[in-house]
Amino acid sequence: MARLIDIVKSDIVSYLNQKHLEILFNERDFQMHLATHLKDSGHYDDVDLEYFVPNSLLNGYKDIWDTELRLDILVRKGTEYCPIELKYKTRKIEASLNRFGEQVDNVVVVKNQGAQDIGMYDFWKDVKRVEMVMERFSNVKSGLAVFLTNDKAYKTLSRETSNNREFCMCEGWNSRSKHWQRETSITQSRKGFDLSKDYYLNWADTRLGEHAFYYCIAEI
Repeated sequence: MARLIDIVKSDIVSYLNQKHLEILFNERDFQMHLATHLKDSGHYDDVDLEYFVPNSLLNGYKDIWDTELRLDILVRKGTEYCPIELKYKTRKIEASLNRFGEQVDNVVVVKNQGAQDIGMYDFWKDVKRVEMVMERFSNVKSGLAVFLTNDKAYKTLSRETSNNREFCMCEGWNSRSKHWQRETSITQSRKGFDLSKDYYLNWADTRLGEHAFYYCIAEI
């Protein structure tokens, strides 16, 4: 019998590789469309959005972050649960849209977010938070962190002197150590941490509308 994480990952990959996948306007748009795809697959007994977990239950959570924890998507099969965390980081895209039966040209459909160092941090933060959930709850055997972008910078190995060197998301093995090389105003509110293991990332290509995108999925 296939593991739940393998079923979920296969369904996510099938969603991201649809031939006519339309442009996603933001991360919430990504979350809603993917959750609908997972629910329509019929593979799960339940699919939840913004699944709240009291952070006081998670060992060490408050030592790193003072934010609440809401998992982007949670799927359940029988008594097993699999959380899915999502990140959608973009460079600006202008495109034509059909709205109310009319074509509207030169619309900024996704914004230029920049701040790749923060984007990388937030991805590995997702991984760490799922690890904490798995450590606390025996019915959570695995989880996934999904990163979707049209910004090639996320696939590039940071320079050795870059402050975010340990947070890079390049192809291959990525170290469990996630710490800044020096303190700055940005890092003061984003504490470093250690993951439970090293993670292998494999980047794949896809298209949203006419635009090239890239994604990776961390299996936790």
